[in-house]
Amino acid sequence: MLTVGLDRAPPTEISTGSPIRAVVFTANGEFLVSGDKEAVRVWRLADNQLVGTMKAKDVRSIAVSKDNRWIVAGKSWGETTVWEFRQPFKEVFTHDDNGHTVTSVDFSPDSTRLVTASGSRAALVWDVASRKVVVGPLEHQYWVIAAKFSPQGDRIATATLLRDSVRVYNSLNGSLLADIPVKVTPYYNTGLLWPAGERIFIVSDNTIKQINASTKSVVPEWSVPADSNYSCIVSSKSGEPIIYSAGFTIMLCDSSTRTPHPLIELPQDAHSIALSPNSQFLAIGGGEGKISFKSIGIPAAP
Repeated sequence: MLTVGLDRAPPTEISTGSPIRAVVFTANGEFLVSGDKEAVRVWRLADNQLVGTMKAKDVRSIAVSKDNRWIVAGKSWGETTVWEFRQPFKEVFTHDDNGHTVTSVDFSPDSTRLVTASGSRAALVWDVASRKVVVGPLEHQYWVIAAKFSPQGDRIATATLLRDSVRVYNSLNGSLLADIPVKVTPYYNTGLLWPAGERIFIVSDNTIKQINASTKSVVPEWSVPADSNYSCIVSSKSGEPIIYSAGFTIMLCDSSTRTPHPLIELPQDAHSIALSPNSQFLAIGGGEGKISFKSIGIPAAP
């Protein structure tokens, strides 16, 4: 049994029977939400029980609001759906993006707004309570493959396919603050991370790079194995250290040495990883339809 409050725990595995596309912990660490080819599922981690299943075809990206009030999923068939995070997990609204794959979803830190991005070459900012678009469309030249709020919620970072660009927008009025010529490789919101301050981390082919959102400077940080579409990066709230997955390998990237260290070898190809709020456990979702939990023991951020 996985007990989130413990410092260490034995590995635990959950099988969904459908390839996992996304996993995310709730902010209180009590639940894990997964998205697969058939559904969004809510797992209670104290006893590994499935407590909610919401039908959703070919989920690509999921997020849970910090106040544990909302769940959102972006799907390959152009839909974004928001549900209440309480049983019976009632649907709040669904938006159809005319069949364009919804690659990215993310809630603002105050849980009031939602950013979505898709193959329609645009990002939208929603007011969740009113179900209305309040900023955008923020138009791009190609598919938007990542969209994340800043830690303060005042900005949004996006990444585009082919044009090789990371943009930073004002999240309140949509004004473009920066357009940085740098490539993000993974497609489904797994290759861009904005954990703290001005530092944005991205996966760019076989390198993890750090971008300063204010100065627009780009610094290569770590050389890592390339794994095209399904590479993932996560970190603690402080942004240290970075955990990176590529195929069957998960690595710990140490900022003091600029050297990645192998952390876990997996029996299945990792499609998504998530770090628990206390930085003690890693959830790994794979193509074989299994979610595994590994104790890693990283000191929690203060």
